[in-house]
Amino acid sequence: MTTRAPLHPPEYTVAPSRKGETAPLEAGAIEPILDSLALLEHRTRSRAISRHLAPFGHYLAFSDGDTEWLVPLDAKVTHIGRGLTSDVRIEEQRVSRSHAILVRHGHTTRLLDNRSANGTFVNGRRVIATNIADGDVIRLGPVVMTYVQVV
Repeated sequence: MTTRAPLHPPEYTVAPSRKGETAPLEAGAIEPILDSLALLEHRTRSRAISRHLAPFGHYLAFSDGDTEWLVPLDAKVTHIGRGLTSDVRIEEQRVSRSHAILVRHGHTTRLLDNRSANGTFVNGRRVIATNIADGDVIRLGPVVMTYVQVV
Protein backbone atom coordinates (compact mmCIF):
# COMPACT_ATOMS: atom_id res chain seq x y z
CA MET A 1 0.00 0.00 0.00
CA THR A 2 1.49 3.34 -1.03
CA THR A 3 0.39 6.49 0.78
CA ARG A 4 1.39 10.07 0.29
CA ALA A 5 3.31 11.91 2.94
CA PRO A 6 1.22 14.91 3.97
CA LEU A 7 2.21 18.36 2.68
CA HIS A 8 4.85 17.05 0.28
CA PRO A 9 5.02 17.04 -3.51
CA PRO A 10 3.44 13.96 -5.13
CA GLU A 11 6.76 12.72 -6.54
CA TYR A 12 7.87 11.98 -2.98
CA THR A 13 5.47 9.22 -2.03
CA VAL A 14 6.03 6.89 0.90
CA ALA A 15 7.39 3.67 -0.56
CA PRO A 16 6.66 0.27 0.97
CA SER A 17 9.64 -1.92 1.88
CA ARG A 18 10.55 -4.40 -0.83
CA LYS A 19 13.61 -6.52 -0.12
CA GLY A 20 16.10 -6.72 -2.94
CA GLU A 21 14.20 -4.29 -5.18
CA THR A 22 16.40 -1.94 -7.12
CA ALA A 23 15.62 0.73 -9.64
CA PRO A 24 17.75 2.20 -12.41
CA LEU A 25 19.42 5.52 -11.64
CA GLU A 26 17.54 8.57 -12.85
CA ALA A 27 19.24 10.86 -15.36
CA GLY A 28 21.73 13.00 -13.46
CA ALA A 29 21.43 10.82 -10.34
CA ILE A 30 24.38 10.34 -8.03
CA GLU A 31 26.35 7.12 -8.61
CA PRO A 32 26.15 4.99 -5.42
CA ILE A 33 29.26 4.27 -3.33
CA LEU A 34 29.15 0.60 -2.36
CA ASP A 35 32.46 0.51 -0.43
CA SER A 36 31.03 2.75 2.26
CA LEU A 37 32.86 1.68 5.44
CA ALA A 38 35.77 4.04 4.72
CA LEU A 39 33.35 7.00 4.71
CA LEU A 40 32.30 6.47 8.32
CA GLU A 41 33.80 8.92 10.79
CA HIS A 42 36.29 7.27 13.19
CA ARG A 43 33.98 7.36 16.23
CA THR A 44 31.21 5.63 14.25
CA ARG A 45 33.58 3.17 12.54
CA SER A 46 35.11 2.14 15.90
CA ARG A 47 31.68 0.87 17.06
CA ALA A 48 31.26 -1.37 13.98
CA ILE A 49 31.43 -5.13 14.46
CA SER A 50 31.67 -8.02 12.04
CA ARG A 51 28.29 -9.44 11.07
CA HIS A 52 29.04 -12.95 12.34
CA LEU A 53 29.83 -11.54 15.83
CA ALA A 54 26.69 -9.41 16.13
CA PRO A 55 24.37 -10.03 19.10
CA PHE A 56 20.60 -9.56 18.78
CA GLY A 57 19.70 -6.04 17.77
CA HIS A 58 19.24 -3.44 15.04
CA TYR A 59 22.12 -2.32 12.82
CA LEU A 60 23.19 -0.41 9.74
CA ALA A 61 25.52 -2.54 7.61
CA PHE A 62 28.39 -0.94 5.70
CA SER A 63 30.76 -2.76 3.35
CA ASP A 64 34.52 -2.45 2.90
CA GLY A 65 34.32 -4.49 -0.29
CA ASP A 66 35.02 -7.89 1.29
CA THR A 67 33.37 -7.73 4.71
CA GLU A 68 30.10 -6.35 5.99
CA TRP A 69 30.45 -4.31 9.20
CA LEU A 70 27.47 -3.51 11.43
CA VAL A 71 27.01 -0.25 13.30
CA PRO A 72 24.63 -0.79 16.24
CA LEU A 73 21.46 1.28 16.49
CA ASP A 74 21.11 1.30 20.27
CA ALA A 75 18.90 4.37 20.67
CA LYS A 76 15.22 4.64 19.75
CA VAL A 77 16.06 7.68 17.59
CA THR A 78 19.25 7.70 15.47
CA HIS A 79 20.40 10.74 13.49
CA ILE A 80 22.43 9.95 10.36
CA GLY A 81 24.49 12.54 8.51
CA ARG A 82 27.81 14.31 8.21
CA GLY A 83 27.20 16.79 11.04
CA LEU A 84 29.14 16.66 14.30
CA THR A 85 26.01 15.80 16.29
CA SER A 86 24.98 12.83 14.10
CA ASP A 87 24.83 9.45 15.85
CA VAL A 88 26.02 7.71 12.66
CA ARG A 89 28.44 10.17 11.08
CA ILE A 90 29.32 9.80 7.39
CA GLU A 91 32.21 11.81 5.97
CA GLU A 92 30.92 12.39 2.45
CA GLN A 93 30.17 15.88 1.09
CA ARG A 94 27.00 14.73 -0.69
CA VAL A 95 25.49 13.54 2.59
CA SER A 96 23.69 16.38 4.39
CA ARG A 97 24.74 17.37 7.91
CA SER A 98 21.46 16.00 9.25
CA HIS A 99 20.45 13.76 6.36
CA ALA A 100 18.03 11.20 7.82
CA ILE A 101 16.53 9.94 11.06
CA LEU A 102 15.76 6.34 12.06
CA VAL A 103 12.99 5.94 14.63
CA ARG A 104 12.30 2.58 16.29
CA HIS A 105 8.93 2.11 17.99
CA GLY A 106 7.96 -1.37 19.13
CA HIS A 107 8.57 -3.76 16.23
CA THR A 108 8.55 -0.97 13.63
CA THR A 109 11.52 1.01 12.31
CA ARG A 110 10.80 4.15 10.31
CA LEU A 111 13.28 6.05 8.15
CA LEU A 112 12.67 9.78 7.67
CA ASP A 113 14.44 12.05 5.21
CA ASN A 114 15.41 15.23 7.07
CA ARG A 115 15.09 17.61 4.07
CA SER A 116 18.39 16.39 2.64
CA ALA A 117 19.83 17.92 -0.53
CA ASN A 118 20.59 14.64 -2.33
CA GLY A 119 17.71 12.48 -1.12
CA THR A 120 17.07 9.36 0.91
CA PHE A 121 16.35 6.17 -1.01
CA VAL A 122 15.06 2.78 0.12
CA ASN A 123 15.41 -0.10 -2.33
CA GLY A 124 15.96 2.37 -5.16
CA ARG A 125 12.97 4.63 -4.46
CA ARG A 126 13.24 8.15 -3.11
CA VAL A 127 11.32 8.52 0.14
CA ILE A 128 10.28 11.18 2.61
CA ALA A 129 9.28 8.60 5.23
CA THR A 130 8.85 4.84 5.14
CA ASN A 131 8.89 1.79 7.37
CA ILE A 132 11.96 -0.35 6.78
CA ALA A 133 12.62 -4.04 7.34
CA ASP A 134 15.59 -6.37 7.59
CA GLY A 135 17.54 -6.38 4.32
CA ASP A 136 16.28 -3.06 2.98
CA VAL A 137 18.98 -1.15 1.09
CA ILE A 138 19.26 2.50 2.12
CA ARG A 139 21.10 5.15 0.11
CA LEU A 140 21.84 8.61 1.49
CA GLY A 141 23.17 10.66 -1.39
CA PRO A 142 25.77 8.25 -2.80
CA VAL A 143 26.36 6.21 0.38
CA VAL A 144 24.83 2.72 0.44
CA MET A 145 24.02 0.78 3.62
CA THR A 146 21.64 -2.02 4.60
CA TYR A 147 19.25 -2.16 7.54
CA VAL A 148 19.85 -5.37 9.49
CA GLN A 149 17.91 -6.98 12.33
CA VAL A 150 19.68 -9.82 14.12
CA VAL A 151 17.09 -11.96 15.91
